[in-house]
Amino acid sequence: MQFIPFSADSVPQLATLFIDDRPIPIRLWAILDGTIQGRILVDEPNGPTVALVQELAEGTTYVGGAVTPQALFDGITLLRKEQEVVICCWPDDPLGSILPPAPSYEGTAIDFTDRLAAVNLHQLATAPPGYQLRQIDREVEPLLEEFDFHVSMYGSAERAFEHTIGYCLMHDGHVVSEAIAGPLTRGIAEIGVGTRATHRRQGLATITAARVIQECEAHGYRPFWNTSQQNVPSVALARRLGFQTEKPFRVLAWSSNT
Repeated sequence: MQFIPFSADSVPQLATLFIDDRPIPIRLWAILDGTIQGRILVDEPNGPTVALVQELAEGTTYVGGAVTPQALFDGITLLRKEQEVVICCWPDDPLGSILPPAPSYEGTAIDFTDRLAAVNLHQLATAPPGYQLRQIDREVEPLLEEFDFHVSMYGSAERAFEHTIGYCLMHDGHVVSEAIAGPLTRGIAEIGVGTRATHRRQGLATITAARVIQECEAHGYRPFWNTSQQNVPSVALARRLGFQTEKPFRVLAWSSNT
């Protein structure tokens, strides 16, 4: 297995190695579309039959082609030299049976799709007295906690602003909750939300997430939500926002060797 640089010319051939139905597909698409940063490993640069594609923000890694246990082991070993490797697969995916043993983490996450339009986002996105809901821009960037994740995903703050939609809730001049949609690719928008610990359990994440989803849908993007199964507040919030389809999957991670 060896690394190859991203190239628009190689994308069509790489794309044929990956099935469409996979967990968190939007990040794979965003890498292949050149929207977010990624690393690409293949067995043969000129005619790959196996590929591992990894996004750089969290290490989520996608496996494509006729992969063997040895090729998978070699690829994960190479990727772990610089970053944690996270692989997601459906419960019945044959890939799960050939993954290397003894991951540093194993759990379950859920993809949420098909948001019910009847859920009134305008009502959910109403800020309470004393709070201001505003769009995320360069002025508010220094006050954010979640934006660094998107900078690492896109490679710079400039590209992060270009490829995301975000809103935050402010109180007494401080950001107390923020929601950002990104990647935005192939008509899908991945939604992420974070609320300061001192302001949780007040419904603030609902407000910011609902406002971001409003904006995404106004621009023609279908919202996509992903969270770990044990994150009960996030699961409940996805349902409150109207997501109807829930697809659980396995998450396995191998820590970095750096």
